[in-house]
Amino acid sequence: MRDELKNLADVFFAKIVEPAYKINLSWVRRELMNLGIKDENIDHLYIINAPLSREVWYYVFVKLYEEKKLDSFLNLLLEKIGAINLGKLTENLDAVGLCYDGRFHLKTFNIVVLVSGRGTNLQAIIDAVESGEINGKIVAVISNKKGAYALKRAKKHGIDSIYLPAKKGEKREDYDKRLAEIIDEKKANLIVLAGFLRILSPWFVKKYENTIINIHPSLLPAFGGIYGLDVHRKALEYGVKVSGCTVHFVTENVDSGPIIVQKCVEVMDEDTPESLAERVLEKEHEALVEAIKLISEGRVKIEGRRVIVKR
Repeated sequence: MRDELKNLADVFFAKIVEPAYKINLSWVRRELMNLGIKDENIDHLYIINAPLSREVWYYVFVKLYEEKKLDSFLNLLLEKIGAINLGKLTENLDAVGLCYDGRFHLKTFNIVVLVSGRGTNLQAIIDAVESGEINGKIVAVISNKKGAYALKRAKKHGIDSIYLPAKKGEKREDYDKRLAEIIDEKKANLIVLAGFLRILSPWFVKKYENTIINIHPSLLPAFGGIYGLDVHRKALEYGVKVSGCTVHFVTENVDSGPIIVQKCVEVMDEDTPESLAERVLEKEHEALVEAIKLISEGRVKIEGRRVIVKR
């Protein structure tokens, strides 16, 4: 993300150094304050009458990005310098969460969460979105189980909660096509399986290739293809000293997609499947939020089986 942000800053710096625009550190400081951003470093540079160097300009862009005010600042710049040709920088805009249609806007990152049970991982995502840790929006929570407590969690937070049962004798792909209609209507950028107890059809996985992620309670590829307490029971039977969880992209083969994030826990001699599951679940919350954050920020790239994270 830093490289894309720097590229964007450089394009505007090339314009503001033109004498006609009279953009200096004083103007930048004033506009930052108008946006509710007060920065001691900028104040110090202003006091000593420092020039608006390329390095300072880049620092300003990083500050604005962190404060989620970059779009507002760029629109203020447009009023000073007029329209600008961004050329091939659309990928850079996408990476920093912006879109441009003559004005800059924060790009909405829409998340659909599929659930079947309690929804503790869903709650971790909700909390991260509401705190601003994840810059996105949960646009729907969908469950194949009517009594899933996860649906109640969604309703409590004003999130569209949808019960979508399978019809009697319905083929897996037909169910998935009905599911896809809802997902497309919600314009989802990411589909999160958070305890969704259905195996997705090849049709669905292909349609949303590299857009579906799943959380599994083991360090894949170990103990894949099973779920719930059976995973932890197998880990204890095998005698592993370390267990944990994995967030991975979903492929047609169950629990076999490219790995995004893994978190570890030590296995204790006195552990039961229940006690191990409880500690792993805490790490699941962390791993799932971390993975969604990375993807929403455009920092994930898939190369073969490897997931490369941009720093």
